[in-house]
Amino acid sequence: MDTIKTERLDLAPLNPTQLQQYLEQPDLLEQELGIPISRGIVTEIVQRAIRMKLAKMANADKTLFAWYTYWLLVIRSAPFGAGLVGFKGPPNQNGEVEIGYGIDQNYQGQGYMTEAVRAMISWAFKETSCCSVTAPNTKKWNLASQRVLLKAGMKVYEESEDAFSFKIERD
Repeated sequence: MDTIKTERLDLAPLNPTQLQQYLEQPDLLEQELGIPISRGIVTEIVQRAIRMKLAKMANADKTLFAWYTYWLLVIRSAPFGAGLVGFKGPPNQNGEVEIGYGIDQNYQGQGYMTEAVRAMISWAFKETSCCSVTAPNTKKWNLASQRVLLKAGMKVYEESEDAFSFKIERD
């Protein structure tokens, strides 16, 4: 799994051991990567997501790991592991993948996550079976996340009482 480089970021895919370390021994992961990483983004929801990713990766072909894992958002100028971004798996039968992400609150509002999401969308569309990237059930109160998705080129395709669902399709 290769690192994705953008103007300001390195997006480094974490292998199963590194995901486990992020969850249980972040100091060890910092030593391995040689950079400090945010502890604040590993909420209960992210812990659950990492456990689900690890379970899926345990049964998946290694060539698909990049679709299941979290990619560490490394700000090169810091250097600091400030966030996580990733998909919930490879494209489904409709060619869709779902994206999820989070960033340390000290680095919000600086365009880092928009840059990361754009890069991940571009990476996903290099796979011919991927036709669209979705972000369903983005809560209406989560204005920052909505801004990231809109700036990354996604559009609302569905609205519920408390959430918007976003999508971008391959050209």
